[in-house]
Amino acid sequence: MSTHVPFQMTTAASGPSTLTMEVVGELDHDAGHFPTLLTYAIEEHQREHGATLRDLHLDCARLTLIDSTGLAMLLMLRRRTYPAGITLHLDNRPAHLERMLQLTGTAEYLTEPQPGAGQHTEEPDGAPAP
Repeated sequence: MSTHVPFQMTTAASGPSTLTMEVVGELDHDAGHFPTLLTYAIEEHQREHGATLRDLHLDCARLTLIDSTGLAMLLMLRRRTYPAGITLHLDNRPAHLERMLQLTGTAEYLTEPQPGAGQHTEEPDGAPAP
């Protein structure tokens, strides 16, 4: 029998273009405050650094459970961050999260990089990249 670990989220690191949040516990229907916490963290980052956020990392190492409601929250987050030019990263994914992402076909969608982010379309000499 598993022990219920209530959902928590804390800021683990922040810089002008990066915000890392640690996700702890169960991301399920009881974690309805997840979007509010993220909105607050992103707004605080914008107050401190302006509109420079490009990478939002969720450290999922201590995520103990995710259900369909939690997945829906991640999908809503991605729909919000992508148009704002922010790439979502799901770091340190535990096996149960990885399995859900693979079964639902959402792994690539949730972590798709922004167009041009870290990608080079030309070599330094002007030739197209292979």
